[in-house]
Amino acid sequence: MQQTDTPRRSRRAMAYRALAMVASLGFVSVLVMTSSRAAFVDTTDNTSNQFSAGTVVLNDDDTGSVLFNVNNLAPTQSRTNCIRVDYTGSLAANVRMYGAASGSLGQYLTVSIDVGTGGSFDNCTGFTVGSNLYTGTLSAFAAARTNFTNGLQGWNGATNPSNRTYRITVTLQDNNSAQGLSANADFTWEAQNT
Repeated sequence: MQQTDTPRRSRRAMAYRALAMVASLGFVSVLVMTSSRAAFVDTTDNTSNQFSAGTVVLNDDDTGSVLFNVNNLAPTQSRTNCIRVDYTGSLAANVRMYGAASGSLGQYLTVSIDVGTGGSFDNCTGFTVGSNLYTGTLSAFAAARTNFTNGLQGWNGATNPSNRTYRITVTLQDNNSAQGLSANADFTWEAQNT
C-alpha cells in the first residue's frame, strides 16, 4: 500500500507544482504586458494663465471741504455750488447720487440738482447743463433717494477717464415757519459696474 500511495503523492505534488508554476507565469506575463505596453503619446498645454479683478473708482474734487456752509438765509435766497465727480475705474459703471438730511429746515429748502460738464468744486463757471435730475425739497430728496437702487440717474456707462459736474442750488422758501430752523445734508455718489 505504501508503494502505491507514494507515487500518488508525488504525482499530486508535481501537479500542484505545475499548477502553481502556470499560475505564477500567468501573473508575471500580465504584469509584464501592462507595464511594458507601448503606445504613442502626445500632450498640449496652456500655461501661466493670470487673472485680475477690475476696479470701480470714483472721486470728487472737494479736497475734503463741505459744499455748503450757509448761515442766515433769508426767504427766497439761493446758494449754488458745483462739484466734479471723476470716474477712473477699469470697468464700465453707472453712477447714482443719493443723500441724507436731518433737521426741520429741510422741508423749507428747495433743491435743484443738475448734471452736466464744466465747472469745478465751489465754482460753477463754465458749467453746461446736461439735464435736471431733481427739483423738490431737501427732505423729500433725502426720503426718496437713499441708496444706489433709488438714487438719481444721469451718468450711465462711465468709463475711464470721465467726469460729470453736479450743480446743486438750494433756495429757502418764503415761509415764516422756516424762521430759526436748521438742517444738515449729506450727498453721496456711488458707482457700480455694469
